[in-house]
Amino acid sequence: MSADIAVLPALRQELSLLPAPQADDGSPRWFLFDPVRNAFHSLTRRAVDILSNWTAEPVPDALTRLQRSHPDMEEDELKEMAQFLFAQKLTEIPPAGDPESLARQEAAMRKPFHEQLIHKYLFFRIPLFQPHKFLAATAPYLSFMFKKTTWAIITAIGVIGLFFAARQWEQFVATFMHFFTLEGFIFYALTLTIIKVFHELGHAYTARHFGARVPIIGLAFLVMFPVLYTDTTDAWRLTDKRKRVLIDSGGIIVELAIAAIAIFLWSFLPDGPARSAAFFAATTSWVLSLMVNLNPCMRFDGYYLLGDFFGVQNMQAQGFDLGRWKMRETLFGFGLPKPFSVTPRKQFGLLSYAYLTWIYRFFLFIGIALLVHHLFPKAIGIVLFTIEILFFIVTPIWRELKHWWSQRMTILSTTRGRRTLLMTASALAIFFVPWQSTLRAPALMRPVLQTEVFPVSAALITDIHVQNGDIVEAGAPLMKLSSETLQFNRTQTQQRIAMLKAQVNRQASNLEERRLGATLEDDLKTEILTLKSIDDELEQMTLYAPHNGVISGLSQNLHKGRHVTHTDRLMRVVDSHKFELLALPTEDGATRLANGASFTFISDDVQAPKIKGQLIHLAPTSEAYISEPILTSVTGGPLAVNEDEDGQLIANMPVFKVRGTPETGIMPTRTQRGMVKIEAKPQSLASALWRSIVRVLIRETDF
Repeated sequence: MSADIAVLPALRQELSLLPAPQADDGSPRWFLFDPVRNAFHSLTRRAVDILSNWTAEPVPDALTRLQRSHPDMEEDELKEMAQFLFAQKLTEIPPAGDPESLARQEAAMRKPFHEQLIHKYLFFRIPLFQPHKFLAATAPYLSFMFKKTTWAIITAIGVIGLFFAARQWEQFVATFMHFFTLEGFIFYALTLTIIKVFHELGHAYTARHFGARVPIIGLAFLVMFPVLYTDTTDAWRLTDKRKRVLIDSGGIIVELAIAAIAIFLWSFLPDGPARSAAFFAATTSWVLSLMVNLNPCMRFDGYYLLGDFFGVQNMQAQGFDLGRWKMRETLFGFGLPKPFSVTPRKQFGLLSYAYLTWIYRFFLFIGIALLVHHLFPKAIGIVLFTIEILFFIVTPIWRELKHWWSQRMTILSTTRGRRTLLMTASALAIFFVPWQSTLRAPALMRPVLQTEVFPVSAALITDIHVQNGDIVEAGAPLMKLSSETLQFNRTQTQQRIAMLKAQVNRQASNLEERRLGATLEDDLKTEILTLKSIDDELEQMTLYAPHNGVISGLSQNLHKGRHVTHTDRLMRVVDSHKFELLALPTEDGATRLANGASFTFISDDVQAPKIKGQLIHLAPTSEAYISEPILTSVTGGPLAVNEDEDGQLIANMPVFKVRGTPETGIMPTRTQRGMVKIEAKPQSLASALWRSIVRVLIRETDF
């Protein structure tokens, strides 16, 4: 409080007192209206009594005079009122009588250039015109819009339009496809613009109808996206909450009326742009409008509707003040009074609004940061992204932390404060202490040696010697096949060989055949080689175990007499004595691993036992392609991948191959997918987060 106020400053002459809605306890309230700034200041009866007797005179004289009607009046209260009036620019001169304080006040209220620049590119307004004369001239022609009969007719038109559209539902829905053409997009933009103009006029005409002034209609830019706005601040002069609510919702009501008329006209308009525009106005336009305008976390219609519901002017500022107070009291128990008097119901509403808005803004600013990063050239986008995060997310948090630091001695003196500090220290320890000594990664436990058994050609099964689970030795017969084609070719080849031999034996008696002797000998050799090749293939019709192992994968559909092709897998021979671990940790995790580290493999099969072992090999580079589709999202695995144009699987994040040997013990009889826990170099959550941030920064700054 300034102690150098000697004379009460004179109030500006254009200020006026207006009745305001009652307080929660039923006590009367008034507004002090500043027409220059179009601002309202809520006052109690005591404040009104003081201002009613306000005179530019020395403080002691004013105090003596006011104490006649208010014996409990104190000098500090009078000075606080003077300071408030000056801070809101409601006085002609500063309370101290020093003209230089006006310059200091302006300097204090003027934001630094960099803050103005950041706020301006996110949101700024351009006043377009003062609509008072236009509204006064046109309002008489639209007075019918404020009659119940008009809205009854519009409602009936909308219901009839819905009935007609339902009878042509498929055609109605198909109208949407027109928007995917260039002509459709142009009409979409024009229709949206016209509807938004009517939306703002809905606010303006409703405000004028109830006696509120509309000083400005203008254009606002949200992240460079233009939207119209109407200044209806003067609606706060209305004491009837219903009227204020109608002004706040006037734009949405107009859009709903347009939608009702549009869906009616759609049934009568011919196919073309006009019908598509009617479809848009009847469907997409008002739905988008409700989604955007009813969002109370932004200063759109929903914000003012909610403010009128709670009966709170400057709901956002009051909600944030109350939210900060509640948060500090909950964490530290300062025992400070509420920043303003409020009922429990209103307090709950304001606190809910404040916290939801903080959460909404957090994600909104992150979204805006990502948007500007992608909209602008990469170098500029990175700078704007960083500024957005630092200014709108980090800076408010830093300010609050600075306030906590300034109150550190008070915090240490309260039981709740010490408890909060202990919990905070524990959380920081969890975040910064390197306690994570294990690494999880998707993995396979698979045999080192396993052979898929296929027929060499199309054949008929004549005998099956094994079944799943049988233990076989190398060379043991597995299955016998036969091929009618090979048998036929063998018989034909034998006949040709016999014929060629007979021709060779007749060479001595036949002069002509003696001349062809060399050719006959070559043909005979060729046929003999062909016969040997066929015999080799027939020999391969009997399938033998390529090594010791266990039979698996033998389908129950295979039986004697069934035909198979060379692409049909018949069975699998698995060496059950030698298994290996194959894991695919991410790049960050792989840097924390070392050969010899122990691991525990946990199968997706809950009945399978855990398998322990040690790592034996770490790949020096990441994998360009994933050759184990069983681990990928394509087959329901945990590793997210994308498929390139050649069908190769590429991991979304770089992964490294890690191999390990399990300890001797019970081994599975087949390949199992699961998760592996590997002993790794300890790390903290903070270091993991920092590496992720650095990796993203390196990637994004790679021009």
